Amino acid sequence: MDIYMILAIDIGNTGTAFGFYKNEAMFHHMSIFTKPHRSIDEYSMLLQNICIRKGIDTSYIDGCIISSVVPPLTEQVRQSVENVFTVKPLIIAHGVKTGLNIRIDNHTELGSDIVANTVAAASMLNKPFAVVDLGTATTIAAVNNTGELIGVIIVPGVRLSLDALSETAAELPYISLVTPKSLLGKNTEDSMLSGCVYGTAAMIDGIIERLKSEMKTDELSVVACGGLADKVIPFCNNNIIVNQFLTLDGLHQIYNLNQKHKKLL
Repeated sequence: MDIYMILAIDIGNTGTAFGFYKNEAMFHHMSIFTKPHRSIDEYSMLLQNICIRKGIDTSYIDGCIISSVVPPLTEQVRQSVENVFTVKPLIIAHGVKTGLNIRIDNHTELGSDIVANTVAAASMLNKPFAVVDLGTATTIAAVNNTGELIGVIIVPGVRLSLDALSETAAELPYISLVTPKSLLGKNTEDSMLSGCVYGTAAMIDGIIERLKSEMKTDELSVVACGGLADKVIPFCNNNIIVNQFLTLDGLHQIYNLNQKHKKLL
């Protein structure tokens, strides 16, 4: 059987994720911290090392798709992919086929990660639905019962909020983001942790209820992704599916929709 491999790359403000798909299924993934000043050569070496460690023949990579919310890094990653795999990556931008009916004021302002998340969610959830991404920012995208992406909510992310609190309040320390011991903290660190985790969970629950009212529905399917989803979603009252590969899976689906799998000459 022919081996057909696609590489999906999600460049976020905090982390960059790589997903390798073989014959339509993910078989390897990894994440690294996003470093704005990493060079083309560094990314090329990184991709080569990943393939060496996992026994992936670079000549088997038939295509690549990239989502980036860090414009300075997009070109570095694109060129490194071309260097290592000799494929021309498909970069998510306005004009790329997604299958989504997007009803917002300016399509170019919609983050490519939100697009990928929504595409993946549409393949697994009943409409209407919402997608929660707990990353550097916490975003909530809503799709109505006719399949239209009707809007997005953006709030500061959990880690970002916690760090800002520590930086601006002299007596509040930097803390690790772990599971709260209880709702009510009995010391400063536990109180901060409880506020961030339970506060974010309550915010998500509250927005879900408001979305139900806005869309005049009693049923709203919800899926969550992002590096902090596992920390927060267990404390939500609503039934929310956690899928940490949602963005990569959405990118893979968009790649297939655009049928970009040609090697460079």
